Amino acid sequence: MRSAVGDGGVLCVVFGIYRPLMEFMAHPLRELKKNFWFFLPILFGFAVGVLGISKLLQWVLNEAETPAIWLFVGLIAGTLPSLWQESGKEGRTKGNLIIGGITFALMLAFLLLVKSTGMVQPQPSIWLWLLCGVMWGLGIIAPGLSPSSLFFFMGVMEPMMDGISKLSMSVIIPMGLGLILCVLSLSRGIGWLLKNRYAGTMHAILGLALASTIAILPLGNTASAMDVVVYVLCFGAGVAVALWMDRMNQKLKMNGLKT
Repeated sequence: MRSAVGDGGVLCVVFGIYRPLMEFMAHPLRELKKNFWFFLPILFGFAVGVLGISKLLQWVLNEAETPAIWLFVGLIAGTLPSLWQESGKEGRTKGNLIIGGITFALMLAFLLLVKSTGMVQPQPSIWLWLLCGVMWGLGIIAPGLSPSSLFFFMGVMEPMMDGISKLSMSVIIPMGLGLILCVLSLSRGIGWLLKNRYAGTMHAILGLALASTIAILPLGNTASAMDVVVYVLCFGAGVAVALWMDRMNQKLKMNGLKT
């Protein structure tokens, strides 16, 4: 579900392909020529994942939006241990924690302010889909940043998935353009930050991801004790899937080292 809606940066880190992918985005022609067979299945899987899962995701959101959001939140929560470990792999200082805390507080305050003033659920337009494409691109090049949380927060997830599943060019083209422009314009800058200010950048992204996730928690949608049980199970299932994927990746890394 995460990879289908633009949070692939996290899974790229988990599966150890983030840095090669960043090099590809910074120098696409050079890297594609040099590592064509490495990137081909990644690009193919991205296209298949987005187009193939969008219809399923749209159906889930139509039939059970609140359980789906709790499942999504569980998936994010399950990636937090690996993200925390990743953010500190080059050292962790008090300054890094302060950066993470500041970005968390500012992002959460901004989202809550927007929510309280009713500035959500914008009308679908070419500019909205262009913005969604930019956010999608940020989710790819900045691991841990969760545009899907913002899509849920803005109320555009369902119409976006509907447009993708129906191959609506009025949705796909501006989103694709926004994604490409974002990647081409920001990948080198974010790549520089991750290379030279890795710990601070990752802690900032972690703070943003936590804030955007907390902002979409559907805490007021509980109608009965059974609802609570369903939501807890969905959250737990999301955590379990994310942790399982992380364990599988660790096994693959260990097997790679042994061979």
